[in-house]
Amino acid sequence: MEINAEKTKLMTNNSNGKSTVIRISGEKLETVNTFKYLGVGAIAADEGSKPEILSTVIQTTATLTKLKAIWKDGKLCP
Repeated sequence: MEINAEKTKLMTNNSNGKSTVIRISGEKLETVNTFKYLGVGAIAADEGSKPEILSTVIQTTATLTKLKAIWKDGKLCP
């Protein structure tokens, strides 16, 4: 197995302000504060679960907005 440094991100929960450097084949990994899980709406963040909750609320609101038109119409799709 090979790790692609360009596609790999680094997130730590380091609260002491020290930076972490990890290199793969001499290439430094990009450090991020948040990332979205692939195939899932969840967001992981170094600050806790607040971004994940907000992301879920936004996605739910968007879905309900789309369904609102169907509900107002009163017709059920076969």
